[in-house]
Amino acid sequence: MKLLSDKRIDCYSVLLDMSVHDYLNIINQAYESSGGIEDQRDPLKTSTAIRIRKRMIEDLKNGAVLPPIVLGVVVPDQTFRSIEEMDEQSFRDSINSQPKENISIIDGMQRTTAITELIRSNNDIYQRMIRIEYWIAKNTNSLIYRMLVLNTGQVPWDLRRQIEVVFRSMIQEIRKKVSSIDVLAIKDQRRRSRAGQFQANQLIELFLVFGARKEKIDTKERLADEFTRLDFIEATGDKEFNNIFYEAIDYMGKFDIAFDKYRPKEQMETRFKSGKDLFTSQPVRVGFITAIALEVLGRPGIHYNRSEQQKRWENIKDQADNLLSGLNDMDSSQVGNFLDLATLSELISQKSTSKIGDFEREFFLKAFKVLIEEKFAFSSMTPCWRAY
Repeated sequence: MKLLSDKRIDCYSVLLDMSVHDYLNIINQAYESSGGIEDQRDPLKTSTAIRIRKRMIEDLKNGAVLPPIVLGVVVPDQTFRSIEEMDEQSFRDSINSQPKENISIIDGMQRTTAITELIRSNNDIYQRMIRIEYWIAKNTNSLIYRMLVLNTGQVPWDLRRQIEVVFRSMIQEIRKKVSSIDVLAIKDQRRRSRAGQFQANQLIELFLVFGARKEKIDTKERLADEFTRLDFIEATGDKEFNNIFYEAIDYMGKFDIAFDKYRPKEQMETRFKSGKDLFTSQPVRVGFITAIALEVLGRPGIHYNRSEQQKRWENIKDQADNLLSGLNDMDSSQVGNFLDLATLSELISQKSTSKIGDFEREFFLKAFKVLIEEKFAFSSMTPCWRAY
């Protein structure tokens, strides 16, 4: 076992050998809840990728040694502090005892696919020894940064897919650190029934727009904009990045709950009928989170240092707390007057000639930028709705 400490992102690199059998046991257990390893990355279908994988399989048949597969593991602080004192067996035991959702393949999915394809015709491969490099971290931020760096310049990953790989670990962090929201699992088809509930896949997109600092980001097609990827790498390289994001979605949950107080007895024939309807909309959530990211982290191409970020974020939190305190003292009708959903519904219905989704994201980004610029000091959201 070889161990190195990465001071840049506060994690450990641990290199060791194990049999293919033991490796697949770890991976299959880690991914059993989401359909196995084949569900974690879309098969690469380009002729070049297919040829590379076929060549990899042939090389394996002939006894080739593959580059190390990189596994990321999020461990508790106590385990992290004791890593340097462990021998190889105690390290293996410690990793095997971690919750399986905390283990992710951050580099080596195609190598793993090649191994599993070869096993179908050659069981002897089970006993083959392969190299595994573990990246041991206290939080997902370090793993995301490492994964993005490892995959930059290679056969392109969909940025969303990269985040999804370690997002199960992030969900555990969100549930632990964000008290105002209830995360509905990706495979949970329930619609939210109360304020503060959000689907996990919606939070993935919010994480993407927060890191990219853009309200419109292509989460379905392969990422062609390398500048966005580099912006994301720069953002996640900051140890406080995840914590600021978690606090931002916590405030989103708090406002969602505060707005839910408005439940009119007579329902209007409009899109936004009650307070809960506002943050039910993903464009609204995207606008809120992107506006915070731009103010705290800076525009793409600009990156404030940590002290400046903290100063800006503390100011936003103080101002948001003042507004939340006022909302909590209001009754239902007063919250309704503050939200002015009638004006919002009228303005949002005047759709642009561009894509409706893009129009709404831009609309709500401008609305929440005005709210932040004016220090959350409005007595009504009307000026925000009229900002577009």
